[in-house]
Amino acid sequence: MTDFSNIPTSNEKTAAASEARFRALVTATSDVIYGLSADWQVMYELDGRGFLKDADEPTNDWMTHNIHPEDMEKVKAAIADAIREKKIFQLEHQVLRADGTPGWTFSRAVPILDDQGEILEWFGTASDITERKKAEEGVNEWRAHSDQQKRVYETITSNTPDLMYVFDLNYRFTYANTALLSMWGKTWDNAIGKGLLENGYEPWHAEMHEREIDKIKLFKKPIRGEVSFPHATLGRRVYDYILTPVLNEQGEVEAVAGTTRDITERKQWEDSLANSAEELQAINEEMASTNEELAASNEELLATNDELALVNHELIIAQQKIEEGQLAFRLAVNAANFGTWLIHSVTREFITDDRMKELFGYYPGEPLSLEQSTAQITEEYRDYVSKKLESAFSNGTRFDMEYPIIGRHDGKIRWVRSIGEMQHSGGKEYFTGVLHEITEKKQDEIRKNDFIGMVSHELKTPLTSMKGYIQLLMMRLKKQEDEFITNALEKANAQVAKMSSMINGFLNISRLESGKIHIDQQNFDLAQLVKEAEDESLATIQSHRIIFEPVKTILVNADRDKIGQVIHNLVSNAVKYSPQNSIIDVACFTVGNHAHISVTDHGMGIKPDDLSKIFDRYYRVEGDHMYSISGFGIGLYLCAEIIHRHQGEIWAESQFGKGSTFTFSLPLEES
Repeated sequence: MTDFSNIPTSNEKTAAASEARFRALVTATSDVIYGLSADWQVMYELDGRGFLKDADEPTNDWMTHNIHPEDMEKVKAAIADAIREKKIFQLEHQVLRADGTPGWTFSRAVPILDDQGEILEWFGTASDITERKKAEEGVNEWRAHSDQQKRVYETITSNTPDLMYVFDLNYRFTYANTALLSMWGKTWDNAIGKGLLENGYEPWHAEMHEREIDKIKLFKKPIRGEVSFPHATLGRRVYDYILTPVLNEQGEVEAVAGTTRDITERKQWEDSLANSAEELQAINEEMASTNEELAASNEELLATNDELALVNHELIIAQQKIEEGQLAFRLAVNAANFGTWLIHSVTREFITDDRMKELFGYYPGEPLSLEQSTAQITEEYRDYVSKKLESAFSNGTRFDMEYPIIGRHDGKIRWVRSIGEMQHSGGKEYFTGVLHEITEKKQDEIRKNDFIGMVSHELKTPLTSMKGYIQLLMMRLKKQEDEFITNALEKANAQVAKMSSMINGFLNISRLESGKIHIDQQNFDLAQLVKEAEDESLATIQSHRIIFEPVKTILVNADRDKIGQVIHNLVSNAVKYSPQNSIIDVACFTVGNHAHISVTDHGMGIKPDDLSKIFDRYYRVEGDHMYSISGFGIGLYLCAEIIHRHQGEIWAESQFGKGSTFTFSLPLEES
């Protein structure tokens, strides 16, 4: 009976043939070949092909011997990613070559999986790409140098119509001025670094210039010639050119500079006047002048190094001026007796000078933290100032506030004004500012406001009596039919009401700025307050159609009466500044964690120049359209102060001649 056990099966023959072909492929390739364990900890073999050190036995420290330290973490991260995803590993990275010098490789390893899809081992190849990487670095250096040369040359050649350019010794353009790029119909990026053929020169033309460049390299002398070739928009033109060697410090040619001038018109003129000796002489003189201009252009190119030296000198002078300016600024700050402060955007480190510490009642050597400076602000201003500072710091907006502080050691109350804004320096952000004392000015304002408050209070008594008498007369005359007296009393009553409103405004300002106005916050439904404003408006305002949009329950924590004053003021303004029978829309809604109330009219609108100032104290819009509208400019100022003390915002949007929308926001009650 025949024994078939030692006869190879067809599968075994196929496998043997595949392995033989694989071995032949490995032997034929010039790449480094390696095998690794499933977790990349053990390298089974490494055929370095003279690029890396060979490894005939399994080794655990192959990374230390083969991977460059600078790229170690990058390689490990790529390995971890390939193992996790069970995908092909491929990466360009630095290695330590067989001779110990650094090199570059493109490594690619394939995972070998078992029947369950788990990694058994890795098989990989690595190509030596050191020379390519060096070439890339060379190209980058060349491009950086080219950009620098471009700026220098453009400064010199920007005012000439001549075509000016520079070749390196490999016939590549390293510079071309704007006139030449325009003639080619190309940009700097797709022309510089390219050869003559690549920039559209015909083969005979390119070969001619290459021969001339070789001759200049050999004899170090300029070459002049005349050539005809096509312009991108003007068609074929005739050009006169001169190529000049650029020598380095050793007297060797390092580049070739060229200047080309369009002489088409001159050639046409020359041809048409070929029989005129007198005019031939003029042409010769023109050519002599052209030669002088070409020589001057070449001298300008050769003077590039002198120009660079001058630029460096000017940079040094500019730096000195900056330092002088900084010194002048410091002297000015000292002269103004300002204190200075700085907050680091990341660490929140608080840095102050001695004058700042002095204003807060500290000794020069004592530390002053941001928390300590905040704690020394009087209680009625502390939270308001802190939130304004944080908002300016977070949003990058300007901070400008006046507030009182209590001295640490002397207990003295000082009023200060602090101004700051975000600054950027060296890739970092700082919130910096100055602080100066305004105690005397503020005390004058407080005394003035106290006086205004006292006078306003005294005026209220006779006005109240006058209003009572007028209303009594109106009741007495109600049954009589004297229309003139009735109208006169109604107008007098309206004027007394207007004066009472103004006096109340002045009283509120004096209380506000003297720190005597208080915000009595409580939880309430904003929808109910808007409904009350609607009922009041419908009962008292007959001249306009006021439409209140439906409002759902919106809970806020605020001073109910003062928010009601703000709504009343905005509606009254809308009535005052819009034509009779026009529509006024009032809406209340939520945006994020804030409640918004807006009042929109279709009146005269506000000019852009006035829009940013309308919330300033005593600001009045000027213009012929305002002649019939009275007021002192305090209503919107009071509205803004009330809303700001609730940590809200108030703003206006307007188109002049078409109408305005005033909106304010309040934080929603925290649930």
